[in-house]
Amino acid sequence: ETKWQSFVRAVNAAKGAGMALWLYDEKGYPSGTAGGIVLRDRPEWVARGLLVADAIADGGKSITLEQPPGNLLFARAFPYRDGSIDLKGGVDLAGALSNGKLTWTAPDGRWHAMIFTDEAIFEGTHAALNVFAKQPYVNLLLAEPTARFLELTHDAYAKRMGPDLGKIFEATFTDEPSLMSCFLRPMPWRVVAWSQTLQAEFEKRRGRPLLPILPALVAESGTEGETARHDFWKTVGELVSENFFGQIQERCARYSIPSGGHLLIEESIAAHVPFYGDFFQCLRRLDAPSIDCLTSLPEQVPWHIARLARSAADLEGKTLVMCEVSDHSQRYRPAGDTRPKRRVTEAEIRGTLNRLFAGGINVITSYYSFDGLDDDAIRRLNEWTGRCCSVLRDSKSAARVALLYPAESLWIHSFASRHSAKDSPRAMAIQQRFLGAANALFSGRREFTVIDASTIANASIESGTLAHRNMRWQIIILPETDALDARAWHKLVEFAESGGVVVALGSRPKRAFPNDEQILHKARNIFADEPMKPRSRPNAAGGGGIFLPSGYEDLLAAVLDGMAGETV
Repeated sequence: ETKWQSFVRAVNAAKGAGMALWLYDEKGYPSGTAGGIVLRDRPEWVARGLLVADAIADGGKSITLEQPPGNLLFARAFPYRDGSIDLKGGVDLAGALSNGKLTWTAPDGRWHAMIFTDEAIFEGTHAALNVFAKQPYVNLLLAEPTARFLELTHDAYAKRMGPDLGKIFEATFTDEPSLMSCFLRPMPWRVVAWSQTLQAEFEKRRGRPLLPILPALVAESGTEGETARHDFWKTVGELVSENFFGQIQERCARYSIPSGGHLLIEESIAAHVPFYGDFFQCLRRLDAPSIDCLTSLPEQVPWHIARLARSAADLEGKTLVMCEVSDHSQRYRPAGDTRPKRRVTEAEIRGTLNRLFAGGINVITSYYSFDGLDDDAIRRLNEWTGRCCSVLRDSKSAARVALLYPAESLWIHSFASRHSAKDSPRAMAIQQRFLGAANALFSGRREFTVIDASTIANASIESGTLAHRNMRWQIIILPETDALDARAWHKLVEFAESGGVVVALGSRPKRAFPNDEQILHKARNIFADEPMKPRSRPNAAGGGGIFLPSGYEDLLAAVLDGMAGETV
């Protein structure tokens, strides 16, 4: 209680001095544990994962696998047929396990052996490798840990400071929560997000059992496997956005304060899948979506994640988009790192801020050391920051171009990995195509909004434009997008037929969820038939499709330049 009194006194003094305050929701980071109190009496709420040891063996060859830690879920081997495992043809290998080791000789053909265990995850995760505290983390797939977290944090602040926290604070800030099911250093086994309730939730939401499709998260298994991965990651994304970000947003609404914060490893959209299921869906549940920028060398500034956050805010009609910015990467040196610290200049700080502003940031939280800068330089930087943020705070998107966040395509190509998303080469390729398109737009000084399938599906068509709130897009870019919600394919067909332009990079329509061959046929017909060369297929309404195959993505800027100025 003594510390509560000190806290309230400090807040009142800061408000009296005219300061703007954000309410950080955790003791350090990642947010969700309330300094470890959430797990103190409920260890079963800890983050969990399925750990997978696997190996491929040809007929007559023997394999030996170490069983990962945890409780055995199953051990099976699956035959390969035409380059994919047969999910229905597996054989039980539990009898070949002895003293934590599997020894097995494959029969004729090629086989993929797998051991799945259920275990609390810590080693190799962000919980163990962050620079604040090494402690177990909560499971974001469960609703109960977040409910307890909110009792200890948000409810406690409202109790002491009144139910209208928005009168005191600009927003709350949740910091780098995640499923932890993405290893930040190489590990001997793969990992997949898991919880005690995931099987029941999956069956309720997808209408079929989960266990039989889990091997599809490890190996290619044809169309059935693509559907399995789509359904699994979609379920994970729904649960994280509802049980963590959704609960926080709803509690903040009760206390009249925007919910804010930033997610983990925002730069890699391939890693978004194991960390969140659906990163963009989670981002859209924040009233003040934010990012962090740990570098102050302008050429390294991740302006594209600023655009992700700004786009999420625009799509939801929100205003605040914040960035924590610093020269951390230039100054922090872990034990044994003998590199000299790098002193950043006033010009480099200004260039860093400018890239963030161009991405859409309109609130800056500074953690700069300002090492080597005099008072005049700091005043100039603060004045510049204040002026830019003031102007940008009231700005509205004027983009005529939209870039798809390709969640569904990422899902069908994402596999359990031993390190980051490196066992998902197609997901990594999608990431490169997405970043390539974003960089082409940025370098060409073209304003754009990042959208997702739900935005497309729920938008209206207005004479060659896709309309959402006050935004109107005339060009939709699909980066390496071979899968999409069926409703979104329907809307893109309608959009093109009304005069809109759809640009596909690298891939053309292949899958719809739920399956709809009729709309897939129409979606493919947006584009010309030649799959190996750049081609356009205009229609009578002035719209149509443009396809740029792999290797031709650099033509995107020229393609946009070739269109009428009022279109782009």
